[in-house]
Amino acid sequence: MNKKVNNFYTNEKGIVALLTIVIVATTALIMSFSAAFLGLGELDMSYTNQRGSEAFSVADGCMEEALRRIKINTNYNGGSLNLGDGLCIIEVVATGADRTITVIGTVDKYNKKIETKITLAGNVIAINSWEEKEE
Repeated sequence: MNKKVNNFYTNEKGIVALLTIVIVATTALIMSFSAAFLGLGELDMSYTNQRGSEAFSVADGCMEEALRRIKINTNYNGGSLNLGDGLCIIEVVATGADRTITVIGTVDKYNKKIETKITLAGNVIAINSWEEKEE
């Protein structure tokens, strides 16, 4: 009978060890899944930031082109341009010698908008403001 009691205690210790291993393994699995999902989130944020920067570069380049075209032809009223992977739409609103130029640069589904206010004085363009706007 003493042998049976000893076997019972030995089996109980094995069950406790097995239960501990299952709990530790489950915790490690949950932590690894959390780390993987955090990594995916970081990748998505990085991609969004990169595409947003590209859209801003397209908008900035189009603004420079719009200023060049206004210098050549003061009656320039805008249009659309393809730059690399992006597209931009230029809108020019004239009020006397003042112009408000709005450019929206697009890369994939990411957009950036820049608005610039200028004043024309003959062949000279005075930039009064140049700012990124919320769309």
